[in-house]
Formats: sequence, C-alpha cells, structure tokens
Amino acid sequence: MDDADIDMELAWEIEQGDPSIIVAVLDAGLRMGHPEFAGRIWNNSLEMNDGTDGDDNGFIDDIEGWDFANDDNDPTDDHGHGTNVTGIIGANANNNLGYAGVDWNCKLMVCKILDQNGSGLYSWWTDAIYYAVDNGAKVINMSVGGSGFSNSMQEAVDYAYNGGVTIVACMMNENNQVSYYPAKYQKTIAVGATDASDIRAAPFFWSSESGSNYGAHIDVVAPGNYIYGLSYSSNTNYNSYWGGTSQATPLVSGLSALLLSQDPGRTPDDIRAILRDTAEDQVGDTFEDVEGFDVYYGYGRVNAHQALLESVLSNNQSYGDDSQVSIFPNPSSDYLYVQGEIAFDEISIVNMAGAVLYRKEILSHSELLKIDISDLPKGLYIISVSEKDTKMIVAKKVIKN
Repeated sequence: MDDADIDMELAWEIEQGDPSIIVAVLDAGLRMGHPEFAGRIWNNSLEMNDGTDGDDNGFIDDIEGWDFANDDNDPTDDHGHGTNVTGIIGANANNNLGYAGVDWNCKLMVCKILDQNGSGLYSWWTDAIYYAVDNGAKVINMSVGGSGFSNSMQEAVDYAYNGGVTIVACMMNENNQVSYYPAKYQKTIAVGATDASDIRAAPFFWSSESGSNYGAHIDVVAPGNYIYGLSYSSNTNYNSYWGGTSQATPLVSGLSALLLSQDPGRTPDDIRAILRDTAEDQVGDTFEDVEGFDVYYGYGRVNAHQALLESVLSNNQSYGDDSQVSIFPNPSSDYLYVQGEIAFDEISIVNMAGAVLYRKEILSHSELLKIDISDLPKGLYIISVSEKDTKMIVAKKVIKN
C-alpha cells in the first residue's frame, strides 16, 4: 500500500503557486487578520471604503470580499468552518507559524455564504458564484452541499464553467449515496474523503454514523479526517482539527490552483482530466476501491506531485508505445544507451521533482545514443524521447545506482 497523503512536499519542489491566480472560498468567512493570511487576501482595488459602489458591481465597499449571509462587506468567520477550509488551500508557508496551505501564493477571495450556525441559502451560494467569476476567480471552493436540486444554482455553475472557472465541491458526510449540490452538477469536480489508513473515511472521528458520501458523480478523493487547521477565534491556536469531505475538497482546490499556476490557459476540463489521470487508484481498500473508476473513490486519491509532474512531462504531448524506444542498461551507474525504432528528435532526463537535468537534440536517428549519467545522484529518473512536430513522447523510468 502506498502512503496515504498526496505528496505535497514533492509537489512544492515543482510549483508553489502564483499570486495572479485567485481562489474564491465560498464558506463561513475568514479570520481576516490571521497572520497566516497576511498578504494573501484578495483586494478589490476598484473599491474604496466610502459608502458607495465604486466599481458599479452591485456591492458597496466590497474591498475584501462579501458577506452574502448578512449582506454586508465584512466576511468575518463567526463559525470556524471557513477559516479551516481557507487555511488548507492557502495558509502562508515558511513563516515559522502553523501550517502551510497547498498553494503558497494564490490570492484568496472571501465569500461568506454560511451563517454563524453553518447554514446557508442556495440564493447566497448562487449569488456568490456569480460574484467570484465576475471578480476574477479562477478556482471556486465549495465545501458545502444541499440535497435539493436548484436550477438557478446550476445556471451559476454553468456560467462559471463557460467562463473558464473550476468549481470544486464536496460530496458531503452522510455515508450514503444521496446526491448533494453543487457536487452533483456535471460541471463541478466532486471530492470524497479518505482517512489516515488510505480508505474511504467512514466514519469520521466526530460521529459513528458519518462517512464520505459516494455515487456515480464522484471524481476523486483526498485526505479528509483529522485535518488540523487554523482557528477562527485565535491567531495562535494550532491544535484544532476537522474532518469531512469539506477538508478534502480544499486540498483539490489548492492543487487546481497550482495546476493553473503552471498553465493559466487550462480549462476546467483540463484540470479535471489531470486530477483523474494522475490519481492513485486502488489505494488502501480492496473491497470498495476496484480497478478503474468506482463510486466510492472515483478515479482515486489525488496525488499532487504526479499531477504537477505529469504536466511538466506532457506539455500537451501524446504518449507513444514505449516499446518504440530501448533504454539500457537499467539500472545503471554510469552510462545509458538509447535507441528508437522511429524518428525522434529530442531526449530529456527529468528528476522526480520535475526538474529537467538533461536535454539534447538527436541529429542521427540510426545511431545508438550514449548518455553519461555518472554525475547524477542515485535515484529514480524519467527519460523522455520526443518528436517535436507531432508532439509524440515516449517516457520511461530509469534507476541510477
């Protein structure tokens, strides 16, 4: 069994985020002055705190987001759920405080759609989706759900999708296959939760009857039980933890933001495809988690490192049959020999952090190519041989011993 996390430390060696990417968190609000969010909260530069709607967007003085629950410009968290979720996405890193979020640099747009009791109306959620899209968000996290279908909310989700905005939503925690919205909508990415044993979280720590919901609309799962996070009532309390698909979802939202940092042109469909294609299938559970897609785990537990590494390697290329290229000896301590059966014109060596260590144009396709790897540290590498005109790539793993 592989480890149960999503390999964030390896992923951060490839990508740590970009401040031009805005992630909107539609939740219970945020502890706005928490040092873990210093410099990270989205600011509406077109607004001034003067009692007018300076940018004519329908919201007066919405300088740091909006409180849709109370219809004012103060989206302060009075419940706790929102601060926890937002911290998972984007708490500051390398500041000798607390925890690091998935994305270290994205801007965080605060949209309060839950009241002090953790409840919210669909109308608040719908209005917040439009607000986030119209104000530049590229990822929307919705760790919320209701069991009733809403046509108006579906229209808002479609509006986001058509605007190139990725919505990530939680499956909910009732341990059944009842569908919840917005996760059920076709154009959201639906996320379930796993636990420290790498199996579907059922139950979560807070109730023996709870569990990660399942169903045919699930896309992926991520860790979501005993997830430590930031406090909505203290700047120094780092001992509280939550559990639920609400905590798994921001891991996926943060990863989506990192993928957009790599390539801002990626569409919601691109993000979904990368998350699915690089997820770890058949994790710790051999009963519910069958090979390929299943209703309990979707396409598997997300792996941030593999998602970002896949992006480094593929560069919109298609994969060819690896029998078309011979690489030997493998393992090797000094030299590798590479020969292709068809005409490839470039070869590269990439480490498992995604860094390109060697790149060479192939001038003669008929000759055996000799590569000196004696200076590389011991470990696992990926050698890719590509044909630039057709964007065909053949990639193989090799071991330096």
